[in-house]
Amino acid sequence: MRSVLPRLTTLGGLLGIKTAPLISRLAPLSAAFEEKMHVTVSHGFDALAVSARVSREIAASLCPWLDALAGDELDLLIDATSITAWSDEAALPGDAPPPLPLHTDSVALLGFDGAAWTYTLELENGGDTINGTLELMDELAVLVGATEPQRRIAADLHRSLERGMPSRRSVRARNGVLDPMLAVAWDRVEWTPIQSMLKGFYPRGGGLEKIARISRAVDAERADVELVLGPTDPPGLRFSFDV
Repeated sequence: MRSVLPRLTTLGGLLGIKTAPLISRLAPLSAAFEEKMHVTVSHGFDALAVSARVSREIAASLCPWLDALAGDELDLLIDATSITAWSDEAALPGDAPPPLPLHTDSVALLGFDGAAWTYTLELENGGDTINGTLELMDELAVLVGATEPQRRIAADLHRSLERGMPSRRSVRARNGVLDPMLAVAWDRVEWTPIQSMLKGFYPRGGGLEKIARISRAVDAERADVELVLGPTDPPGLRFSFDV
């Protein structure tokens, strides 16, 4: 795996995160990582997750429930305790909760961890389409029980961060029932807005300093960011970047 895993260990050290359990889980995937890996960190800075695109054969060796997903290649999201497989070819399962069956053309990815399905919708934002994107986002936010302040925050952030680029909305369901969570994602966001979100939502978490450490360590000016809405304030925050 060349120098990739040592980078992950270094990043964990900078953030005070123990990476040994995660690295042991990544060993079977050594061939999937070449020069870089995509790493996700949550606002608590207490764990790392890594994603990689792998062959179906490799995915099946780690995910005994993989028959539920189609695709010769799948993306795996791996943390210290769980694995979620993602497919861009799978059809909606029969128990997909409303309103997802009405938006099948927008479902870009399906994720499954053996118990829960995650549905990711990719939505356009150019011109007048942003209004439809905001309406669907708010509809999903209401369905998962997101608070009114979070709904307002998500709409305001979306207007600032979408920049005419497609953005994503993800919901998770078990046995056809939605979990109380909606993830709103934007790509290639500068670190300064991410720091502002952390400062506003979690002022005592030390996030500003840790973001500065990450930006220096990975030599990147931007990251993908997810705002996680739900019934409890403040919202959650996840961000991901290449290492």
